[in-house]
Amino acid sequence: MRGRIAEVGIVATLLVAALLGSACATAQPTSGPRPTTAPPPVLVPIPATALPGHPADPIDLDAGSVAVDAVDVAGLEALLDEAGFVGGTQRQFSRVRGGRRRILARVLSFETREGAAAYVAWLRDHADEVIGDAAPNTGLDAPRGGIVFVHQPNPCCHNETRYFLAMWREGPTVVTIEIAGEGARGSDVPELLSQLDSAV
Repeated sequence: MRGRIAEVGIVATLLVAALLGSACATAQPTSGPRPTTAPPPVLVPIPATALPGHPADPIDLDAGSVAVDAVDVAGLEALLDEAGFVGGTQRQFSRVRGGRRRILARVLSFETREGAAAYVAWLRDHADEVIGDAAPNTGLDAPRGGIVFVHQPNPCCHNETRYFLAMWREGPTVVTIEIAGEGARGSDVPELLSQLDSAV
């Protein structure tokens, strides 16, 4: 009888040990590094005081809203995707006194400086798609080795005004500014570009 009890006890002990071993094998570690996700990209804001004039509310930009600048929208959207476009923001500044003028400032963020450079290269080659017939203005300098394009109004079209487009890059960030209207004067451009560069 004692032998049977001892035998049952041994079997029970082995079953408990097997169950404990199985539980330990499937238990998840409670310490050690946990998988982390990349932090969301930080988009550079454009302050309401960045430029003179009445500031509109800022607008967030995705690849689709930037790509509408192009004749080939799908092509530019694909380029932005390949370039690692993260996102952007824009703010418009307008005034009436001293001649109507509208300024559109944008700050676009990319994953790498190479991606930002690829977009700037596209914009340099397609400035006419953004502001119409355009030529580089060698008399105006943009910050950080950037470039300024100008569209001169057609004398036969009374509704057309002068239009400036400037662009520059700082690492993975691209800054652009469009200045248009009867109050858009070349003499004001350097100061406006400098103000925006300092603000962002």
